[in-house]
Amino acid sequence: MSKRGVWRFVMRDQWNENLRCPTCGKTGKASLSQDNGDAPTIELVPDGFKVVITVHGPNFHCGTCEVAVKQ
Repeated sequence: MSKRGVWRFVMRDQWNENLRCPTCGKTGKASLSQDNGDAPTIELVPDGFKVVITVHGPNFHCGTCEVAVKQ
């Protein structure tokens, strides 16, 4: 008796966020993805920026100025 494999395809949204520090003007592009109903996953953070996790999800901050960036 042979067993058949079960293939599951998960729809995953992917997008980019343009980041700009309001203080020093540094810019970059972050890549994110999200499965159905899950919190966003950060795929790529540009140099000079960092991720700050909040109760509402991830936010990006300038690594130099320590301020929230505009998206």
